[in-house]
Amino acid sequence: LVARAKTDWRQGQQHRGRRPGVWAPGEHLLIDWGVRDGLHVFCAVLAWARVRFVRFATDETAATTFAMLAECFEVLGGVPRVVLADRMGCLKGGVVANVVIPTPDYVRFATHYGFRPDFCEGHDPESKGMVEHLVGYAKRDLMIPQAPFTDLTAANQAAAVWCAEVNQVTHSEICAVPADRLETERPLLGVLPSLRPVFGPKPVTRKVDKLATIRFASARYSVPARLVGRQVQVIAGDDQLTVVDPATGEVAAEHPLLGP
Repeated sequence: LVARAKTDWRQGQQHRGRRPGVWAPGEHLLIDWGVRDGLHVFCAVLAWARVRFVRFATDETAATTFAMLAECFEVLGGVPRVVLADRMGCLKGGVVANVVIPTPDYVRFATHYGFRPDFCEGHDPESKGMVEHLVGYAKRDLMIPQAPFTDLTAANQAAAVWCAEVNQVTHSEICAVPADRLETERPLLGVLPSLRPVFGPKPVTRKVDKLATIRFASARYSVPARLVGRQVQVIAGDDQLTVVDPATGEVAAEHPLLGP
């Protein structure tokens, strides 16, 4: 009886209701994760411009989320003032008086880029419905028609092409092209730092030999001759090896992974 009375009360005049969000330029970026057929999809929406960013990953760890956010900032060309997420386990250190306390790594990441981390109310997906809609849209329009993706690299290449297409189409809610609105909003975004912060396991390093090659997993890969004698970072994906110059953060070489 009490439960029925509570339900009737919530559905009556006392329901809190909803009103459309009013977004300011350069203010909010909304992020969320989704998953389908074992492939995780990271989605972000720059709220005022409605620019959409989608990438794929094999997990939803903090290091992966930070890498996705860093790439998103680079694509946008700046950093918004607030990043709004739900109560992700990888970003949530705890909850005190219904206030989410971010993890120390997330605080360091936010400080490095100069944004304020914010979190939705618990069990309230409507408060970030814009990015919730994007997750479903990406699954329907990107993942299902092209599934299964052969590898992660191909999936992310398809995601980049898809984002470029949808951001060039007039958005039904704002009646404007998101890519054009981004040009207006970009000057109001924060400045990107020169280097990405490093989180997660310690990166693998190799010394470039006199032949301008490095050895990884019993195979040799070439790098630019200017790096001879220096240490470089090696990032191995599912089918690709990336060599990064730690002094500048620049990608020095990319190769398909080879056998021994």
